[in-house]
Amino acid sequence: MKPSKVSVQQSMKIDEALKLGAKRLKEVARRPLFESELLLAHSLGKDRIYLHAHPEEIVQSKKYWEFIERRSHGEPVEYITKRVSFYGEEFFIDYGALIPRPETELLIENLQPLLQGDEKIAEIGTGSGVIVIMLKKLFPHIEIIATDISKEALAIAQKNAALHDVAIEFVHTSFLDGINSPIDVIVSNPPYIANDYPLQESVRDFEPQSALFGGERGDEILQRIIDTFFFKDAKILACEMGYDQREYIEEYVTAKEADVALTFYKDYANLDRGFIIRKKNG
Repeated sequence: MKPSKVSVQQSMKIDEALKLGAKRLKEVARRPLFESELLLAHSLGKDRIYLHAHPEEIVQSKKYWEFIERRSHGEPVEYITKRVSFYGEEFFIDYGALIPRPETELLIENLQPLLQGDEKIAEIGTGSGVIVIMLKKLFPHIEIIATDISKEALAIAQKNAALHDVAIEFVHTSFLDGINSPIDVIVSNPPYIANDYPLQESVRDFEPQSALFGGERGDEILQRIIDTFFFKDAKILACEMGYDQREYIEEYVTAKEADVALTFYKDYANLDRGFIIRKKNG
């Protein structure tokens, strides 16, 4: 049973507001106090350090209690604050794009040693743009073109590129349709969840479905990305995948009978999370 609602007009000390907010979030948050800190800091235009430095300060924040109410109904904190942390940087996020997960940082970490720094990179399904923006920050001289079928996602990605002052060409298209320039590397964190897979309510009800579900089995879009990789004659494909899709990917790539090296990498839970294909004659 949730604690009773607090009047949005009620004034109280910062530490009291945080404790009461945390109680309201107990049923939906793994770290309710931390999330209440994020929401109060956001509502006040401060950072969390300020809250800890001024626990006795009296505050009255209607926005804070509105944020707590929204979060108590499962809405992700990232969509409420419009902020998300990825690879040690802060990015803008909104409902039109999937919230970046920490595991996706591993895609960058596994691709990074394979790059020389002068490649032409294409991303399929850029979403919020965080992957290619970080690659551009790490390798300023690479050229990047990023696509997405969602205009809303592209708008978010463009905002993030401007926020981080990087030059990336964003294109509204499916996969790499209409992209005729030579590509050295393809990268993607595509939808790879099976259509009937049960998701948490916070994911199912708030995040874009088109960025989550990859088909009846879940690997259909992954297969098309692999096809695109071979068709485009790129040298490297780096792609995130579902933890249970390694066997499917191995079978699909092996059937191509191409001279390639296929490797997989694991996530923080030691589950298969992505793969890299390199053409040996590339």
